[in-house]
Amino acid sequence: MSINIVTPNGKGGVGKTTSASSLAHGLALRNRRVLLVDFDPQGQCATALGINQEPGVFNALVNSHSDIHQWIRDTGRTGLDLLPGDRSTATAQIVINAENRTINSIRILFKQLGKEYDYIIFDTAPSVGGIQERAIYASDLVLIPTATEFLSMNGLAQMTEVLNSLRDQHSWPGKLAGILPTFYDEQTSESSKSLAELKANFGENVLSPIHRATILRECAAEGKTIFEMDPASRASREYEELSRIVVKLS
Repeated sequence: MSINIVTPNGKGGVGKTTSASSLAHGLALRNRRVLLVDFDPQGQCATALGINQEPGVFNALVNSHSDIHQWIRDTGRTGLDLLPGDRSTATAQIVINAENRTINSIRILFKQLGKEYDYIIFDTAPSVGGIQERAIYASDLVLIPTATEFLSMNGLAQMTEVLNSLRDQHSWPGKLAGILPTFYDEQTSESSKSLAELKANFGENVLSPIHRATILRECAAEGKTIFEMDPASRASREYEELSRIVVKLS
């Protein structure tokens, strides 16, 4: 069965999609079969991989009894597929909430793909409830990207509350894979203090940081991952290490 991983945060602009797409490709480069699922209405996973946005997630969620395979796209990278999303994903969230879908509805939907992929990675919108809560419940591992700045702490606190709530109220069996510090800049005191605070609060759950890098912004513009843009870069080594840690955890 596949290992399901989600990269949630209650705040946007923390490198969530970059981390999800980089991790997905990093795992694929380790000869794993990976499906990246874009639950964010901005549809940026497709953009990051250089393919068209489509209402795949909307169709899969709203038509939950149809064959999900028809919405999955080949990214042109060995071992890496994408279930793309676009603005219509926001409508799917409205439908899910209106129908009061059960907390395990997304877990049930993707269970049919469990034997086809080693990893299914969910990228979610920076909002709590609806799709994000169900995506977390469907996941075995939660990886929380968090920018090393003071304002990001609120989003992290929000996520830890959601995880605790899912454990207490719904007996969620998953676990925290780690807190991933992003946009780390060792030359600024804010980054250093934020990283120190993360380590003080979360200890060994804090992973090695992803440094701020212009090349990561350029990746999205080119529709390439960091492993394609500059495999010798520090950012590439850092995301390769993240994929190694995830394999070890799973």
